[in-house]
Amino acid sequence: MERVMKPIGLVLLALAAMSGMGAALAADPTLQLQQGDIFSDPIGSVVGVTVTNTGTTAIGSVLVTCSFTAGGKPAGSANTTIYNIVAGANGQDQVHLMGAKADKAACTLGATTAPLN
Repeated sequence: MERVMKPIGLVLLALAAMSGMGAALAADPTLQLQQGDIFSDPIGSVVGVTVTNTGTTAIGSVLVTCSFTAGGKPAGSANTTIYNIVAGANGQDQVHLMGAKADKAACTLGATTAPLN
């Protein structure tokens, strides 16, 4: 049975690669991240983020992850995905940390994907 599973596993990996599954790319150097001010509400803490695409091609999606702190101690982390940022444009969203009242956030860009078409 083991000999049968190995070829099937390779076929599944090949199909996944061809279908675009797992097509996430490393953070794109043509993307620039700007953070807004952090604020708290009764639900938690929120920070606005803007990603600028300075490149010449569209970005299908980009992951933005923020680590929140309160009084210098970790309060949690949260993320958002911003979709379809064309060349020369901005994508905006907010990152919400539920439950904690944070006073600082440090955000980073994560994996990107290519546009679908």
